[in-house]
Amino acid sequence: METHAKHPDEMPHERPVREFINYTVGGLIAWGLIGWGLDLLLDTRWILFVGALLGATAGYFLASHHQRHRRREDSTE
Repeated sequence: METHAKHPDEMPHERPVREFINYTVGGLIAWGLIGWGLDLLLDTRWILFVGALLGATAGYFLASHHQRHRRREDSTE
């Protein structure tokens, strides 16, 4: 008897959660770094926080958009 460990993509309930976290953290880091660079360039202190918030929000909405389209594609197959 062989027992196979399930690949993460075979666990459908974990993939959406991981995708939301990846997109949100990725957006937060990317736009946070852009905001940090603009803060240094423009000698301000607030653009970093706006950029990080914008990136996290955009990442969340991008992940939800991908989930909606993936559900539509799965239901047509």
